[in-house]
Amino acid sequence: MAPIRYFGLKNQAYEFIENLSYFLSAGLSISESLVSLEDEIKSRRMRKVIKRIKGDVQKGMPLSESFETQKFFEESIIEIIRSGEFSGKLSSNLKLVITLNDEDKKLKSKLSSSLLYGTIIIVLTMVVGVGTAWVTLPQIAEVYSKLGSNLPFLTRMLIKFGLFIRQYGYIVVPFFLSMLAMIFYFLFSFPKTKFIGHLLLFHLPFVGKIIKESEITRFGYLLGNIMEAGIPINRALGIMPRITTFNNYKKLYRYLTEKVSEGISLSESIKSYKYYRNLIPFSVFQMISSAEKSGKLPETFLRVSDLYGLKLENTSRNLPIIIEPLLFLIVGVGVTIFVLATVFPIYNLPNVIQ
Repeated sequence: MAPIRYFGLKNQAYEFIENLSYFLSAGLSISESLVSLEDEIKSRRMRKVIKRIKGDVQKGMPLSESFETQKFFEESIIEIIRSGEFSGKLSSNLKLVITLNDEDKKLKSKLSSSLLYGTIIIVLTMVVGVGTAWVTLPQIAEVYSKLGSNLPFLTRMLIKFGLFIRQYGYIVVPFFLSMLAMIFYFLFSFPKTKFIGHLLLFHLPFVGKIIKESEITRFGYLLGNIMEAGIPINRALGIMPRITTFNNYKKLYRYLTEKVSEGISLSESIKSYKYYRNLIPFSVFQMISSAEKSGKLPETFLRVSDLYGLKLENTSRNLPIIIEPLLFLIVGVGVTIFVLATVFPIYNLPNVIQ
């Protein structure tokens, strides 16, 4: 199944499903709903998709099978719709697809907003640092270089660096920024290497905690709702690797899907995974183990989601308070070195020019 690769197309798919659920709730048949949607949709590509789905449905093909042949909808959507067709709850399951998508957006938004403050501070620091090195340092270096060699060590280093930037800055600065952009691309965007960046983020203090809490919240919410929609646990777990962002969780979900499909209980499958303590808190493992014995897994997953959703809120709120002093300390050290290197020779000027 090919994934929906572009943000605009993904939004169109979910908008189509949301509108389809409204028409079905109003009492229209699937075929009638598709005819109405085909007339209303402005996107040419989406109209073609709806036309093909309408043709399949009119030939007697189930909606989920038609979705599967389009190569346009995510597997999680197809599984939930298929379950709705079997249980006779297609309309409510279509609404569940939208609810799950909205919840996933909220979690991603919380994670992004939590990291945004630190990112802005770091970017501004880099901009000021590069600007100072390229514009201000060469001028200071030229003035101090005329005073002679009897200068403090920091000032001499500042002069050398400033003169170097003045001579080669048009090469060094663009090269530095390009290398930085490439590093970020390979760490966080390139499919074959982005797992490295994910591992780095996961092991950063506080950032790793936010990622873990957001993943557990998503894990509980999605599995709880998907299982309540009538999808078996092994198929629900099979959907999870395509929803999560982080490679270590993808590996965990694939492992659990394989073990549960073999007939091993979920709690035993989690326990047998070598690194499960790094990914799933022990308290969550205990809740899952108890829920399997009582037959209340969906309710427990939703309870886990509520619990870790609150934890994520608190951690996200406190992260800027925690990270701010550290960032200011780093910036302060850089500013202090620069000030000492530039100001100290001025107060020591009589000794410098002797």
